[in-house]
Amino acid sequence: MEIYLLKLIGNWLSVLTVSLISLFGLSNYKEDAADIKNISYTKTASVVNEVIPFKTKYVYNSSKSETAEKVVLVKGENGLSYTYENGVEKVLRQPVTQVVEVGTARTGEYNGRLTTYGGDCPGCSKVANVACRTKDGKKFSLFNDGIYYDDDEYGPVRILSADLGGFPCGTMILVDNGNVDPFYAVVLDTGATMRNSYKKGYIWMDLAFKYQGDSKGTHMGSKNTHFSVQRWGW
Repeated sequence: MEIYLLKLIGNWLSVLTVSLISLFGLSNYKEDAADIKNISYTKTASVVNEVIPFKTKYVYNSSKSETAEKVVLVKGENGLSYTYENGVEKVLRQPVTQVVEVGTARTGEYNGRLTTYGGDCPGCSKVANVACRTKDGKKFSLFNDGIYYDDDEYGPVRILSADLGGFPCGTMILVDNGNVDPFYAVVLDTGATMRNSYKKGYIWMDLAFKYQGDSKGTHMGSKNTHFSVQRWGW
């Protein structure tokens, strides 16, 4: 009678284990890890099954906006263990840590005003040097070097004047003024108008030309321009 009872309990434990594996999605457990044995042949045995919750690890991406949707890089999975009544524990499956990517960069979508200026503007230097140094630390002149900057990542891009406190040197922006096709521009210059506007909470940027009169008829200026930051600084 006792042998029959032990066999019955053994069958019940096997059914219980399979049910738990099916319930918690542990179908790919190792067979040798599921070898539940009755360690006492003189009495009935009982086990306590326990789910091992998975942990979550966060990785931070400074190139993604803080408002961007979180991305699960590795999906977490619960583990499963069981413990005999005498305290002996065995793990059927280790939990898998979930990995989530979180953006930390500032939100980079703005609406504001776009105007134009030339290297011969009042207050500009004699050789029209911009306020910022290039990525390799060199001076840049609108007269001598032109109105395009050859960026390592984006290629030839236009030059913008903006508040450097809000938009550091090297900030890359996709500009859409609604009049021409959207274009990339890099912040390399600044001006009092841009700084004062930013202090008041208004975005105003200036697109560089070689001379003041070069911007006529280009339809670059707009009071309703969308600025989308692609990169913050160098």
